[in-house]
Amino acid sequence: MNRLSERTALSLPARQIQKVIPAAGGRSLKSFEGMTATWSARGGASSDERSRDKRSQIPSNRREGRSATHPLGNTVLTFPVSNESKKTAKSRRSERYELRDGLAEISTIESVRKCGRVPVAPLVSLRAKSDGKGAGYGGLHTCGSVWACPVCSAKIAARRKTDLQQVVDHAVKHGMTVSMLTLTQRHHKGQGLKHLWDALSTAWNRVTSGRRWIEFKEQFGLVGYVRANEITHGKHGWHVHSHVLIISEKDPLTSTFVYQRKQGRRRLPYPPEIYMSSDFIAERWEAGLAKHGVDFLRDSGGLDWTVAKDARAIGNYVSKMQTSTDAISSEVTLGGFKKARNGNRTPFQILADILSLGDVDDLKLWKEYEKASFGRRALTWSKGLRDWANLGVEQSDEEIASEEIGDEAIALFTHDAWRQVRRFGAAELLDVTESGGRAAAYRWLDFREIDWSLPPKIE
Repeated sequence: MNRLSERTALSLPARQIQKVIPAAGGRSLKSFEGMTATWSARGGASSDERSRDKRSQIPSNRREGRSATHPLGNTVLTFPVSNESKKTAKSRRSERYELRDGLAEISTIESVRKCGRVPVAPLVSLRAKSDGKGAGYGGLHTCGSVWACPVCSAKIAARRKTDLQQVVDHAVKHGMTVSMLTLTQRHHKGQGLKHLWDALSTAWNRVTSGRRWIEFKEQFGLVGYVRANEITHGKHGWHVHSHVLIISEKDPLTSTFVYQRKQGRRRLPYPPEIYMSSDFIAERWEAGLAKHGVDFLRDSGGLDWTVAKDARAIGNYVSKMQTSTDAISSEVTLGGFKKARNGNRTPFQILADILSLGDVDDLKLWKEYEKASFGRRALTWSKGLRDWANLGVEQSDEEIASEEIGDEAIALFTHDAWRQVRRFGAAELLDVTESGGRAAAYRWLDFREIDWSLPPKIE
């Protein structure tokens, strides 16, 4: 049936009072009797009219368009500074928790539905850092999905940011060139996300394979790269593109690549092929896309390669890579939403619209996104780069997500008590704990008559 189920609609948080529930066919609406929420009804509007109406209800800070003066790949994104107000950080965490609560009913991934809700230990713990700068929960299931879970994604992204920053710091220290390569593809409405994503992966494999790539790396002095994909959706359908952070000895904007055909070690009697570095990448990228029937327009943003000339530019590169890992494509890193451009929405913006508007078409998009992203890596490191930057073995997303925040447990809950905490606001309790310490947390629990106990003392 082409509509949200009554069970799903009823399960959405009570504060989301304005719901749009399309009836079969998506052309009209009906009200559900006995529901506490207020339902709006629209007549048989066209899909374009519904889209415009839906976007008009999105806060202006989430509808800002992409500036026409900035080609693809040149967006300047920055991480929240260290003196960011606690109020803003808490608000962003609350947003992520609300989105995750909504996923419990609509996600197609069982692990995501359980994340942060289902206990995996006899008791759930409230944990806090001794310096008061962080709080979290222990004993709960974590999904570790960097693509589909807004809470796990933020935690994973914060760790990846540290790794990326160490790479570029190491590169600058050793006099290497730091550059950002952005590669995209032409797309149109109706193309499936999986098809476009597969085309992107095939194209990059084409770029980085074979004898020509080996010789290119040697001549270019390539130390390594880190690749991240970014996903948005707009009036032309799904848009998938790659950001590649590159560390090299030579400048990609001025260096050339000379390829001499060989048979074994013997040179063949053909003139050498001479490429600019960007031309070499573009040719192989285009050939890889063609295997999936996809092409790209290089001069219209299909390939953009820039070199960092100062510390600020390098910081922007790290930010761009980092926001691409957040599922994607949303600036859930340390909280908040990345603003997509040209009217496009990030996956988490689509999720937010599902929970606030109940649009069935958005629900279909989200389910397609979950299916297409499942099992894919958010960051791909070239062989040897982590060792070169003294990073060591990379932790998996699941390992990072399952790490418990806080130095010690300050309160324990039975499973029934934990359900009460969730009902009153798990994110709110974390805010209270960080602001007022354990005493404030205990007052919050007692005021709501939630049973809790102190952890046993370790002798």
